[in-house]
Amino acid sequence: MKRDYYEILGVDRNVSAPELKKAFKRLAIKYHPDKNPGNSEAEAKFKEAAEAYEVLSDQAKRQTYDQFGHQGVNSNFGQSGFQNVDINDIFNNIFGDEIFGDIFGDIFGRAGSRRPPRGRNIQMAFEMSLEEAVYGKDVEIRLPNSNKKVSVNIPAGVDTGNKIRLSGEGEASQYGGEHGDLFIVVQVQKHDFLEREGNHLYCEVPIRVDQAILGAEIEIPTLSKKVLLKIPPETQTGKIFKLRDLGAGSLRGKTTGDLFVRVVVETPSKLSSKQKSVIESAFLGTEENFHEADNFVSKINKKFK
Repeated sequence: MKRDYYEILGVDRNVSAPELKKAFKRLAIKYHPDKNPGNSEAEAKFKEAAEAYEVLSDQAKRQTYDQFGHQGVNSNFGQSGFQNVDINDIFNNIFGDEIFGDIFGDIFGRAGSRRPPRGRNIQMAFEMSLEEAVYGKDVEIRLPNSNKKVSVNIPAGVDTGNKIRLSGEGEASQYGGEHGDLFIVVQVQKHDFLEREGNHLYCEVPIRVDQAILGAEIEIPTLSKKVLLKIPPETQTGKIFKLRDLGAGSLRGKTTGDLFVRVVVETPSKLSSKQKSVIESAFLGTEENFHEADNFVSKINKKFK
């Protein structure tokens, strides 16, 4: 009778995937035939552990095994499991290169035809301003695994989530192979005025109610300087103005986006009685000129008449 897969690997039924992999690694190194030449019992134990790991490392197979036991997964292996399967087939056809390199490189990676596995890739976050992300920047970065500093060119147009690869600057291989790579993950800081979406920039600007009524010229922030924007008379809150070619570039081309400015009309606070009286006089007889308010009132009246 077959032994329980969890018992074979020496783990409980709630074992996590990383712990399951560690348990298998310990047994695989202990019983691998290259470590135990001519020992048929060790080879059998190795294949037994390999069969157990192959089932339990696959979430769907593990659920089936938990519910139905060996009977539920026998169709994957035949009655004898891995007992009649060549060990190289276990690596190449079932586990694949990733498991092979991670677990078994120290067993026969140097002696066999395969190259020793590379070290692990690592990631590090790098924060930069919106201006730096749009225009690009040469920076000096201290590597996370050492005190070594390297110069890195951050290309113009990067955005949050973009990765810059530094080959060979990752972790060292445990098995004598090449170093892994380092991926620098860009994090763009929040800007005081501007928001970015693709290669367009967006800005919300408050304007005084008198500027909205009479028109005005106001200063608008861009990435590199202030520019003047002409506000026409009778501008409504929410009006959006497009300033062409004042947006951001992108990594995928030389096209520069636009800057979209949304104005929000601000009413004054803490007015004196005299000021309120002047405003009231100024707006006498203009009720019919407030079209949005009139339309809204009309819709309410139709809805609730």
